[in-house]
Amino acid sequence: MRFSLRYGSTIVHMGEGAIGGIADRIATHGKVLIVTGRRSARESGALGDATKLMERLGVTWELYDGVFPNPADRVVDGIADVIRDRGSEAVLAIGGGSVVDSAKFAAVVACSGGRAEDYLLGRRRPSCDLPVYAVNLTHGTGSEVDRYSVASIQERGLKIGIETTYPRESVDDPLYATSLSADHTRYTSIDALYHALESSTSTASNPMTVSLARDAASLVSRWLPAALRDPRDAEARMNLLYGAAIAGIAIDNSVTHIVHLLEHVLSGVNPGLPHGAGLAFLGPRCIRYTYAARPAEGAQVLRALDAGLMPIPEHAARAEDALRKFQEEVGIDGSLLDYGFSRDGLESLTSRAMEIVKEDAGLIPFDVKPEIVSDILSSALDR
Repeated sequence: MRFSLRYGSTIVHMGEGAIGGIADRIATHGKVLIVTGRRSARESGALGDATKLMERLGVTWELYDGVFPNPADRVVDGIADVIRDRGSEAVLAIGGGSVVDSAKFAAVVACSGGRAEDYLLGRRRPSCDLPVYAVNLTHGTGSEVDRYSVASIQERGLKIGIETTYPRESVDDPLYATSLSADHTRYTSIDALYHALESSTSTASNPMTVSLARDAASLVSRWLPAALRDPRDAEARMNLLYGAAIAGIAIDNSVTHIVHLLEHVLSGVNPGLPHGAGLAFLGPRCIRYTYAARPAEGAQVLRALDAGLMPIPEHAARAEDALRKFQEEVGIDGSLLDYGFSRDGLESLTSRAMEIVKEDAGLIPFDVKPEIVSDILSSALDR
């Protein structure tokens, strides 16, 4: 099945062969910079399809393939420098959230001036951008439809999310996602699940967000096990892509909160921690506190995992158990101990986390205290 959906100024083309949907817009640019990571764009076949499209349209293109997971500000600056030096008129991102985030961010920096750190630290705000197009290769971030980018300032150990720009048009083709490894399949889908769980329970949530989150959680709970059983299952991949996209719309409206804030602290300290793994380690205990504060919204979304959940604070522990059980069933195990964190550093990590969390505490539906953050981080160290 192929279809297109519009969210604001963004059009997302979904289905097999959907890359053809961006042809008319790409054809309006004389020179395009393609931004990718080191492997996935090639291995998925998306890069080959994109370059064939460019050649058919007579569009000149160049390649930047230096994006890595949990990208740093220097990567964004590097892309922006290439855009300026080569006179690129638009950017085509081919990859997962790290690639799409970096491309959107670089399109702002190249047009608005300055360096990425200026924006991450709030010293500068976007004033213009270059057109960005995205060929999304994972079913997790929703970056192909939202306005956010995340990057780290490695020298400071800070990972920060900011508003950058929306893609003009995006592509979600399930055939490109079939090359994802089992771990990437798990972790990107878990990212989408937490987008649903957090956006529906933030203080900025609304009925539309809750509806989108409920549908997204239902899709992840049904189709993630199917994708793990058969990685080539295009139907499963399509449903996971759609679930991640609507979860991306949900966070674009109502934002994430406690789980993502704490994960950014952890992967800022250790960029080798996969984003989805960090969310999975932190998430169940976070959701216990969130569910107690927002049981009506929490029940609507988490009934995808446990149909017996009631919209009462007393079911908060049951919600935590349901989430933990689902993660175990799809093969997520381990803890922060596997990534160099230890209980000896719990006190200093809690202090660091409180500094970050307090800046966005207004989105969290409960009063965040050091003892709560310590409890969440401690639970993420349990095996």
